[in-house]
Amino acid sequence: MPFKKSDDWSRNASIGKCGHGRLIMMMTGYKSAADLMVEKSRESNYDRDCLVFPILFNYRQFIELSLKYLISTYGYTVSIEANWKSHDLAFLWSEFLKILDAYGADDPDQTNPVVGAIVAEFSKVDPRSYSYRYPVDLNGNLIPITYEELDLEALADVMEGVGAYFSGCDGYLSSLQEPIPSVETQNVPE
Repeated sequence: MPFKKSDDWSRNASIGKCGHGRLIMMMTGYKSAADLMVEKSRESNYDRDCLVFPILFNYRQFIELSLKYLISTYGYTVSIEANWKSHDLAFLWSEFLKILDAYGADDPDQTNPVVGAIVAEFSKVDPRSYSYRYPVDLNGNLIPITYEELDLEALADVMEGVGAYFSGCDGYLSSLQEPIPSVETQNVPE
């Protein structure tokens, strides 16, 4: 049985029932898995050549889920709906920028264009999230690969910055939202 629960609770992974919490764990997990594989890839050329595909897929998935998280968490407050069907990073990025604009977020360090260029590059090399999961398309045609060689440690460094950007945006947008009264304060007579 591949899917079973251990009698020793400390060996079990908790798979969240809450959709929002699960999204956060998935987002974090894909990036952490890619980071761990980059570490492992330092051990040999063979590891590097085998792990490059799941590393690229996991980092791309991290970007996609991060954008979907930010859009679903903050978009509704500015009439931008979450889009769970699209895998188009360019579209998701443009929706996220609309949210930043609607919140009046300024960008004094000009970080948005830098992260936008990184998202655009991932979108270019893997437009529909297939390029690093399958060698061929649905018709059996070889999926073209944009780059034949890649410095995985440099990629991991870039992704660390992207992760910090998304985390910072989450904190910033959260600070701009009106506080929602707790249940206790809603029922207190004035």
